[in-house]
Amino acid sequence: MQEKRGMFDTIWGALGSPSPEPTQQAPMMEMSTSTFIVSEKIEIRGDLSGEGDIQLMGGFYGTIDLVGTVVIGESAQVEADIAATNIRVGGHVKGNLVASGQVDLLPTGSVTGNVKTGSIAAAEGASLHGEIEINRRQVQGQMEKDRIGSA
Repeated sequence: MQEKRGMFDTIWGALGSPSPEPTQQAPMMEMSTSTFIVSEKIEIRGDLSGEGDIQLMGGFYGTIDLVGTVVIGESAQVEADIAATNIRVGGHVKGNLVASGQVDLLPTGSVTGNVKTGSIAAAEGASLHGEIEINRRQVQGQMEKDRIGSA
């Protein structure tokens, strides 16, 4: 058991948290170029940024800023502003979406918030409560400006 505890301390130490308390806000994390999957029974609170793809099946609360694709699975409950290259929504999102590529709303997807994207597709059964702005050049320029301004 001590060996497992040491492994968890190492993982939590790498994330910057002194103890594995699920209610603490997670620090800013940088993503690798591979897909990161958050399972149904996991809840994350904090800010996520970097390059790579993420698939959320559980809960996420905070902000997401990725150069890559964000997939919100059917069982996911997300309260976050999301900026990414592409965003696919199959679960529930409460927050604003900004995508330089495309936003796909799947039949089980629902978004409560504004969407700014270069392209959007909504399947029958999807719901969106908010405003939609479609302008490829403006969205790409704004995302670059945001990333340059935050550096």
